[in-house]
Amino acid sequence: MGTITYRDGIAILQLVVFPFIFGAAIFIWSRAGLRVGSKIWRYPVTLSLIRIAGSIASLLSINHNSKDVEIAIAVCELIGLAPLLLTYVGVLRQIDVNQVVPVKWINIVSIVGIIGLIIGIAGVSTASDDGGSYQPSNTVKASMAIFIALFVVYHLLAAFMYLQMGHLKAFQKKLFLAIILSTPFILVRVVYAAIGDFTTIERFSIISTNGSPTIYLVMDVLEEIVAMAITMFLGMSAVLEPDFVRLTPAQLDSEPKTEVA
Repeated sequence: MGTITYRDGIAILQLVVFPFIFGAAIFIWSRAGLRVGSKIWRYPVTLSLIRIAGSIASLLSINHNSKDVEIAIAVCELIGLAPLLLTYVGVLRQIDVNQVVPVKWINIVSIVGIIGLIIGIAGVSTASDDGGSYQPSNTVKASMAIFIALFVVYHLLAAFMYLQMGHLKAFQKKLFLAIILSTPFILVRVVYAAIGDFTTIERFSIISTNGSPTIYLVMDVLEEIVAMAITMFLGMSAVLEPDFVRLTPAQLDSEPKTEVA
């Protein structure tokens, strides 16, 4: 029987926490409407499933390590940043009931994020692993550059939206607060990933055997958990507000004709 390592303990932590985040995201999704919510709240659901799958793969590697298991672990680790960031693009959709920001803008941002995800998945398969020292490919670096841009853009959209709106409903205030309170944690998470992809400092490598599990825990795992816990808590509170507005498919696919009362 294999030995449970520090990193395996981190995987266990994720396996314990992310099912709760998954449940909260499903609850918010159902309250927002199953059809419309799919464009808004599917991302935290996706992130939770990725983290659960990655944790299971990591624990399987204790006694049944193989190349396929290693690839599964690497993919789950390296693609989680996309749904994490797209969660907040979705939050902006939920806030903007009167379409202060043109729908096409947010659609473009979402598409760019998904492109970054696809590029990242492709990049994992071409990244080299020299004696356990993970070397990100140019494709992975391009994906990371897209994620950095996504982080900046959704904050700019949030600031623009906030300045353009007049009176905020209670649920909108809570969702804006979710973005604000999560920002420091997401920033640290993005910085950690960027250092790992754009430098040769192996302590910051996510999947290298020479990476520091403590840095990984503090700058990656805990940052994600705290950010998502804040967002899910405020998201559940927002959808339970009496003034919560359930968007319609037309509001997500076309320019506004009249304001939502």
